[in-house]
Amino acid sequence: MKRFCFTVDDNIWFLKELLQGDYESIFAHPYLAAYKRLHEQLGVKVQLNLFYEEKGFDLSQMTARFRCEWEENSEWLKLSYHSLHHDVAPYDDVSYAQMYEECEKTNREIVRFASDEALAKSTTIHFCKCSKDGISALKANGYLGLLGLYGTKEQIRISYGLGEEDCRRLQNGELLKIDGVWHLGIDIVLNRFSTQEILEQIERLKEKEVVAVMIHEQFFYPSYRSYQADFEEKLAKTFEELLVFGFQSKFAEEIFLGNDGE
Repeated sequence: MKRFCFTVDDNIWFLKELLQGDYESIFAHPYLAAYKRLHEQLGVKVQLNLFYEEKGFDLSQMTARFRCEWEENSEWLKLSYHSLHHDVAPYDDVSYAQMYEECEKTNREIVRFASDEALAKSTTIHFCKCSKDGISALKANGYLGLLGLYGTKEQIRISYGLGEEDCRRLQNGELLKIDGVWHLGIDIVLNRFSTQEILEQIERLKEKEVVAVMIHEQFFYPSYRSYQADFEEKLAKTFEELLVFGFQSKFAEEIFLGNDGE
């Protein structure tokens, strides 16, 4: 079975707005409303990787009044830890204690305001950088897999401190389990390309068994310097093309667990 997963990095603005605004539903917010439309129309599963804090807000302040709604939609919408905030230094040398603390408090708040069911079991760490001790801390917090960026065939990118050969295999489309943690390469960062360029890339990826695509929250917002007015349309076209080629939407953790034979 051919599968694709979709994740979104750098999320926190929409949560701050849900807290501060007069919303009766999480899907009254235009950002989550867009994902709900994509789910209803195309069956897409969405994972939002969260910062813990930004200026004037952190996850401990997030209201729990939408908890039931998060839980009811957790079969297609999940949340995970991404990093402490946007401007952290890359986690190349992060200690076990620091990573454990950041991840644990983020997970704790997700469970509080969104439910256990809404907490994902895979993530992408900010910058795709993390020490071996940091990865152990993520594993101890229940994360069974990591998505990363591994460059191109011509120029391999090292992510998560893995060896060059493992990074090359991940760039080539393999799933690897290293020290008990699954790794999967992200194929397309959607905000870097036009819709036409994305469709051309998917054409080249159509024979793969697993495709991973991602985007960043900020490109949804008109106030952002690099706002993409076609944010939702770009996602819809991407998912439509993947479905045409026989891919089914899955959470990354479902892909990892499937490879474990569970």
